[in-house]
Amino acid sequence: MVNPAYRLLLGMIVLLSVVQSLSAQAPNASVAGQAGNNYSPASYHPGAPHKMQYAPVQQYYEPGPEYYGNVDQYQSEYSGMITRVLPVDRGWAYDHPWDGLFKNLANNSWMRVEYLLWKAPPGNQLVGADLPSGNDPRLPYAIEDPDGTFNLEAKEADLSSIGRVGSNGIRGTFGIDFERGSIEAIFFGMQTDESSVSYGKPDLARTNFTADDLINTNYDLSNSIAIQTLLDGQVSTAGRRFNQKFSINYQTQAWGAESNYVINTERLFFRTYYGAGGLQIRPLVGFRYLKIGEEMLIKGSFEDQAETATTPVALFESTIDTSTDNKLYVPQAGIRMEFIHPWFTISAEPKVGFGVNNYSGSVLTNQFLSAADPTHITSFSRTRFAPTFEFGVNARIHLNQNFTFNVGYNFLWANQVARAGDIIYYNTSSANPTTGVSLQAQDSLDSYKLHGLVIGGEFSWP
Repeated sequence: MVNPAYRLLLGMIVLLSVVQSLSAQAPNASVAGQAGNNYSPASYHPGAPHKMQYAPVQQYYEPGPEYYGNVDQYQSEYSGMITRVLPVDRGWAYDHPWDGLFKNLANNSWMRVEYLLWKAPPGNQLVGADLPSGNDPRLPYAIEDPDGTFNLEAKEADLSSIGRVGSNGIRGTFGIDFERGSIEAIFFGMQTDESSVSYGKPDLARTNFTADDLINTNYDLSNSIAIQTLLDGQVSTAGRRFNQKFSINYQTQAWGAESNYVINTERLFFRTYYGAGGLQIRPLVGFRYLKIGEEMLIKGSFEDQAETATTPVALFESTIDTSTDNKLYVPQAGIRMEFIHPWFTISAEPKVGFGVNNYSGSVLTNQFLSAADPTHITSFSRTRFAPTFEFGVNARIHLNQNFTFNVGYNFLWANQVARAGDIIYYNTSSANPTTGVSLQAQDSLDSYKLHGLVIGGEFSWP
């Protein structure tokens, strides 16, 4: 009689032989640590050609072997014992097509974060109307004193010193590369850029005028600030002068978002080579949303308590507060030109857009003509056609396969934009010289330029 222990040992040897035979016959079996025959390495986006080119999504999914057979076929000759061969664990992104798709998207996605130092100055805009003489109001000119004679001089301020420094901002870009193109989503936001110009008593006129000041034609108050106005829509000498203090505070803020599709094609008049080095020229189409808001606050004080004054004027402060809001919806198209080297990439990208601007503006005045002039608020809201143009140049240094350092310059131009320094209609009414509507909001549009330095880094998933 055979010992039961020998029978058990013999049965285990037979069982292991069957398992080994079935494993060797399994289709598409791969050695541990090696990819299957249908596996392709992950791709890299065009900014770094030293990685592999893109491979279609279906090549990243290797169908699992038919390990899941009927358990009866593995039934042992011994009663009550069954065996089942489990598939080799090949890791994430192999056991379902969706897993392969998600892994493929991750391997072909990238993210760029950049610091922005941009500025959007309003320009050399006058704070006031033109002179009847046609001379430059920025230069000293004769102005009425409180007694109605033109023995004093003043000049108008402008916005030439506003917005020259710029403000900080951030821009983030997320992209996914496909065989036929790249999808990119971009967002940028700027910190509110606030700048001002002010004049105090030493810069303006003296508090009290004497009789000699009113009759001495050589007396020069060339640093006095005035805001000239039209009179019933006509050029005149009307306006308001400030001899105590004068200040302008200007704020501008912008943010936006856009989505672009960069096309890989060889059917245009130029050829593109996706994922290869050298010169690449690729068209792009997209949509941009841009929001621009501005506010300008003007304050000035006047007083005349001279003993010789016919009508003394107590100290009062004039206020002008303007604000604008622009919302641009712009379809756009452009060209991306890149020279790609394994160590660096140099690119230039012009984009042109044709959209609409939904904008509004308001003007508030308080005590502009005199202390009796009450608060007035006027506003408007319109929608206009608004073209845009953007041009960016960039240099990228490939530190490794997954990270690059970027530095560049960006210029964004938008037309038909309402700006806080342009919407004031400097006009007074002869019917109400002291208590009428002093200044009003007008539908006036100008160009908007936002430009500056770009510094950042780009990361691609391995």
